[in-house]
Amino acid sequence: MASQGSTARSVEKTTRYVILIASIVLAVMITGFIVARIFGVLLPVFYVAIIVLASVLIISTVLLIYTLLTALHTLATMRDEINPMLLSLQHTVEMVTASVDETTEAVKETTRSASQTATTMSSTIRLATQFMGVPTVRAVGVLVGGQQMLRIFFGKGYARSRYVERRQQQLELLDVDSTSKGE
Repeated sequence: MASQGSTARSVEKTTRYVILIASIVLAVMITGFIVARIFGVLLPVFYVAIIVLASVLIISTVLLIYTLLTALHTLATMRDEINPMLLSLQHTVEMVTASVDETTEAVKETTRSASQTATTMSSTIRLATQFMGVPTVRAVGVLVGGQQMLRIFFGKGYARSRYVERRQQQLELLDVDSTSKGE
């Protein structure tokens, strides 16, 4: 950023100098032509002016050729410097691509392994549920049912409807809640 600003200032400064010098040269030439006209030597002065202008033209052409050669040399240097950087960048991109490919393969392998593990666990849980869970629940259900039936037959229990049981649980919860708020 700083070099761009200094370059712009340098160009502005050079432009001002060129305009100043051109104005001075133009003023001197006009003054010289007027003085030459007064003394009657205008034609020889024109010849001298043409020779001077031709010399300036040749000098400016040589300077333009020198500037062009310098620019070409700068471009060649830049090309020589940029090519290794581009090769390095290409190598880096290839390395990153290979790393991404390896990582993608590792993720695919991990996903496959996790999928197989989940399938195995699901099958194991299903098997355990079918052969252990269901029979156990049935056996507990039969035992609890049998116990209730025996209580009713021997007079130690009574058959309550589910509504009565739920209502009693709700009342117990309300009692517990009211005592905890009162404290």
